[in-house]
Amino acid sequence: MRIEELTKRIQEFDKKLGWDKTQLSQIIEFMQKELDTLKLNSENKERVDHLLTDLLVLIIQAGYKNKTNFNSEIEKWFREEKKNLK
Repeated sequence: MRIEELTKRIQEFDKKLGWDKTQLSQIIEFMQKELDTLKLNSENKERVDHLLTDLLVLIIQAGYKNKTNFNSEIEKWFREEKKNLK
């Protein structure tokens, strides 16, 4: 699934649940809680899979709140990291 499609699906779902009103700062707090839980469960693959998915959704939510263009940012990331190959 493309980032744009995933973002659209998450936005539509969030709107149905009223989560579209969640502030960016609160999403970041949720991300930190998920990371803390991930650290404690790093040996449990099933739990890690679930937590990584939660984090991905939270990242997409933070991105649409912040109007982040992930395609552009990923391209910038690859250009910067490519410099490390030399």
